[in-house]
Amino acid sequence: MPLPHWEIDLNIYGPITVRGVVHLREPKGFRLPEPFQSEIVIRPFNSGVQITATAHASTLQNARKVSLVFIGYMLDTLTLQVNLPIFMNYTSVYQGRGENYTERRIVTEAEWHDAFSESRLLAQSKPTFLRALGWYRKGLYTEDSLDSFLAFWNSIEIVAGKYHPDNEASKKGSKSQVWECFKKIWGECENWPVIAGQTEWIDENYDVRIAVAHGTQKITVEAVENVINKLPIIRDVAYAFLSKWKETQLNLQIPLEMH
Repeated sequence: MPLPHWEIDLNIYGPITVRGVVHLREPKGFRLPEPFQSEIVIRPFNSGVQITATAHASTLQNARKVSLVFIGYMLDTLTLQVNLPIFMNYTSVYQGRGENYTERRIVTEAEWHDAFSESRLLAQSKPTFLRALGWYRKGLYTEDSLDSFLAFWNSIEIVAGKYHPDNEASKKGSKSQVWECFKKIWGECENWPVIAGQTEWIDENYDVRIAVAHGTQKITVEAVENVINKLPIIRDVAYAFLSKWKETQLNLQIPLEMH
């Protein structure tokens, strides 16, 4: 018996919009050949866009879960392109997040399509990098400053832990792996973007990560303010790192059958 088709509405909140209504037909599923083709409709509203996606599943619950993963991966890759906070919510009835954006980035049909194609390719060939993009997106949209810091750090550390150069320095642990990855794409520390010449930056932010994640430091106003003050820099470093790593190290080439 064939599986039923479902339509799932997902509200995407953030300073983004589309011109008119965008219609796409994208492969849903991350294994070739012949994945299910999902009909995608993207409409604007004041708080972002609404995406309606078709899903092929035995139950509504499964259709919703599959759609959340499918659209979530796409948003992870799109976020690196637009570098704006994008938050996804599933609801059967429209519910605004309470913020109407007066300035919005117009995302073109080609950009939506490329984000779908790239997320599918990453899910198959570079899932670790895709997971790092998910952390970066969380860092942008979460309203908890401590969670935001951890998410940005995780986006860097996950890539370094997986793709670090195979040398003696990297064997020393996570901090050294981050250092070696920065050196691989940017050269010596004085040439690093955002934190040029700041040789203690990795150690200092790693220590903050440990204190926040493991609760070794009391959560005081001063401690939270210290993390808040670090957010703009770690956000910029994470963005620069992920963008450069993708550009120079991943060698992504989307096969014709995935276009």
